[in-house]
Amino acid sequence: MTRGCEPGYLREQYEALRREALAAAPWGPRGHGLALFQARGLADWLAALTALVPAEPPAPARDPGPALRPAIRAELTALLAGMVLACTQEPEGR
Repeated sequence: MTRGCEPGYLREQYEALRREALAAAPWGPRGHGLALFQARGLADWLAALTALVPAEPPAPARDPGPALRPAIRAELTALLAGMVLACTQEPEGR
């Protein structure tokens, strides 16, 4: 079963569509789903929803690893900035 056919996902998307249709701000941003629903109806909206949803959920984000302590981060930033500045300076004697 693809993710687009799961009842929970369909319900979630329908509720998002309903919230958008009932939004208090008439000039607020609108997604493509509401325009499709209004122009083509529920059947075409469901067909588009299930056709455009990826079959597999996205892979979880990689763990960035341990965070650097602020003091080490500052030293590393200064070191890297010094290296960049050294590359941009012209050699002496030119």
